[in-house]
Amino acid sequence: MEKSDEALMLQLQAGDLCSFDTLVKRWEKRLLNYCYRMVNEITLAEDLRQEVFLRIYRSAKRYRPTAQFSTWMYRIATNLCLDTLAKQKRRKETPIGAYLQSESEGLDERFIDPLDPPDAAVVRKETENRVRSALARLPEDQRVVVTLRHYNGMKFHEIAEIVERPISTVKSRMTAGIERLSRMLSKQE
Repeated sequence: MEKSDEALMLQLQAGDLCSFDTLVKRWEKRLLNYCYRMVNEITLAEDLRQEVFLRIYRSAKRYRPTAQFSTWMYRIATNLCLDTLAKQKRRKETPIGAYLQSESEGLDERFIDPLDPPDAAVVRKETENRVRSALARLPEDQRVVVTLRHYNGMKFHEIAEIVERPISTVKSRMTAGIERLSRMLSKQE
């Protein structure tokens, strides 16, 4: 039987490094996808994923299983991604949309079904690029909620814990984000 994330963290507190390896293997792909959807640059997303795991490791002694491990991990990831985006904005670095084509190639290829006809893959990739571009233009508070809900399948109460806001605020940000995405995507057509 597979051990829970919380049990693995408690083992890590006791000095079992193998439990940390198990956590990393269990969460590395999902965490990379989340970071990528937040910052829209694969290299930066990989760095952020690494930093999240580093912070988890460093904080292991202070970890208390009062909430799900995933909620705690996504809170760390969300704060780190938002801090990174804010720093980029202050430094007026290249906008994240500039990386859509050049930096995203490796990640997108993992989701293409080789059995699909070639035109279906092209249409899916174009649609994904349009959605990713629109998602990158959402305000950060809406982008976080939409990403956690639609790409990570989280429930509203879990998202509320991560962003430390009431469920009603999370739901209103979700509604506003989806409406804004819909308007942006309909303008692109």
